[in-house]
Amino acid sequence: MPDYAIEAEGVSVKYGDFSALNDLTFRAETGKIIGLLGPNGAGKSTFVDVVTGARRVAGGRIRTLGFDPIADARQLRPNIGIVLQSAGFPTGMKVKDILFSWRRYIPSMTKQDVQEIAKRVNLSYLMDRPLSSLSGGESRRVDIAIALYGDPKLIVLDEPTTGLDPISRENVWDIIRQQRDSGSTVLLTTHYLDEVEALSDSVSVINHGHITASGTVDELAASVPAPRLSSITAAPEIMDGLGKILPAGRGAVYRQGRLEWQSDNPAEDLAAMYRMCFERQWELRDVRVEKPSLKAVYSSLVESKAALAVTKD
Repeated sequence: MPDYAIEAEGVSVKYGDFSALNDLTFRAETGKIIGLLGPNGAGKSTFVDVVTGARRVAGGRIRTLGFDPIADARQLRPNIGIVLQSAGFPTGMKVKDILFSWRRYIPSMTKQDVQEIAKRVNLSYLMDRPLSSLSGGESRRVDIAIALYGDPKLIVLDEPTTGLDPISRENVWDIIRQQRDSGSTVLLTTHYLDEVEALSDSVSVINHGHITASGTVDELAASVPAPRLSSITAAPEIMDGLGKILPAGRGAVYRQGRLEWQSDNPAEDLAAMYRMCFERQWELRDVRVEKPSLKAVYSSLVESKAALAVTKD
């Protein structure tokens, strides 16, 4: 297995005069879950098409599991599982007919293999039900079951939990984690920031057709100026005095015995507080500075005009 399940260097894709992907460079480490974030129209689905061989590149180089997705399609496709936003199966088909008929595309799949996968994704009790009678979460499990055929080395999930209820989302998350833990690489595109935080080993942000940042959630948080939740605990009689030295607009509030505020520069705020405490011999009992939320980091990355890059090799 290559060190990187996906390697894209300077990839460009055009639709007429419009550049859907523009000099995009991206790497997905083998055996990891990589979250791909970006606003609508940023190029996520086009990149998924390139990775899976559904679209040719106009420029640059793409390798998926070490293969050229177009030239080496015959060798690559048995090793990829794909969950698109909509699978398009006829709604009148029964679950068992969909699952058993699809195994013809994976010669190594036996009927017992299909039954094992159905059990694994909790579909066994739905086998005789038509697709039209399933809930959104149940239908999504059908899509995921097929993506697991042949024990793929790479699983591409294009917004797999859109519209699902919280319990169904958790079930899908468990399946994704299990695949990663068994050695598969997972490329996950989603608009749900909590999903990225819960699942991803690393995150890339795509905007205007190119990757603007890559790294772990913590690395991205450290790379971007974003508001941080800061808080202190001190004796009640000195809390007001400390709160008054915060600049206007910090939104300081008292909550459960703590003074909390949002700040782009918590070190500056705390330095002023420590000076006051030193001068007046006050004591701070507890100081906390939270890392920026992924929402704040993502908003900063998407709205920034500069292309930020934080790459972890």
